[in-house]
Amino acid sequence: MTILRHGNSWWYKFEVRGILYRERTGANTKEEASQIEAARRAEVKDLRVANEGEQPSPRFREFAYGEFQQWLAVEHRDRPSTFARYMRSIKVLSAFFGERTLQVLDAGVVEQFKIQRSQQTRKNFKDGRLVTPAAVNRDLAVLRILFNFALRLRKVRENPVAQVHLFRERQNHVRVLSLAEEKTYLASASPLLCDVATLMLETGMRPGEIYRLQATDLDVELRSVFVRSGKTDNATRYIPLTERGFAVLASRANSAKDKWLFPSRFSAMRPVLDVKKAHKAALARCGIKPPFRLYDLRHTALTRLAMAGVDLPTLKELAGHSQIQMTMRYVHPTPEHKRRAIEKFSAFTKSLSEEQVTARA
Repeated sequence: MTILRHGNSWWYKFEVRGILYRERTGANTKEEASQIEAARRAEVKDLRVANEGEQPSPRFREFAYGEFQQWLAVEHRDRPSTFARYMRSIKVLSAFFGERTLQVLDAGVVEQFKIQRSQQTRKNFKDGRLVTPAAVNRDLAVLRILFNFALRLRKVRENPVAQVHLFRERQNHVRVLSLAEEKTYLASASPLLCDVATLMLETGMRPGEIYRLQATDLDVELRSVFVRSGKTDNATRYIPLTERGFAVLASRANSAKDKWLFPSRFSAMRPVLDVKKAHKAALARCGIKPPFRLYDLRHTALTRLAMAGVDLPTLKELAGHSQIQMTMRYVHPTPEHKRRAIEKFSAFTKSLSEEQVTARA
């Protein structure tokens, strides 16, 4: 039995068969609230008239690795990296919520997870650095998705994550490679990484989109590539290829043993999952100082397109973005580009002044 006071009101909270009951009593004292709670509990147990049609609430771990995982696998069958990312969060969440039923998890418990998770040290780092606010927010995002799914199945009556504020995140450092850095990096890359990186630089495609390219996606006559699916609904698109981009895909199409242009080294029947280790090794060899993520090659390509004068609607379509605001985040003018813009502005204002002087004369 739990009797709580919120403001001037007394509330009770109890659980029966995995279902949480929490209501205001209208009582003036704690003793009266306890009596009302006892009567309500008896009503639920004996008559079973409350929450008719609701199913008993499952335990978190059971639900997360059962129905929710099955739903995720279907929902993200074309995005294996997204599915893998969600399952990493499920592992973290299950370690905290474990055998507790979904109905007993309220905003307070989620806040406890948020605090505890933010105080954990990051794996693979021996300097004791803590889990980033962004990582905690990603876990909370998965927890929100899980509860929304449970709501649709009538396993719970509310989503407690909706009441929890996310951490403020610092903007990630975005790197745009210079041509010299690009040359050094590609020279230090393995053959697989070199092809992936070249395509990212020539098309602005996401790594996952490149990994899942099939031989039939290459149109030799039109010199374009078809992206079947990706991170957003707008990810499905045709991308015209540069000479360098076409050369990479044509070579891989000619040597493909199965449908995948970037097959796994373990089996030609499935695509490669990632090139993170190859990227890390290339950085060690070329001497480019971090931060430099593989995804920065996409930033670089989209930034170069913008600097070349490509309009934002076209850039949005090439990038596969659902909203143009997202495209704006990928546009990062270099200091040199900004300097030239100011020079143009200065020349323009100077010409205006000269025109005014001429007009007075």
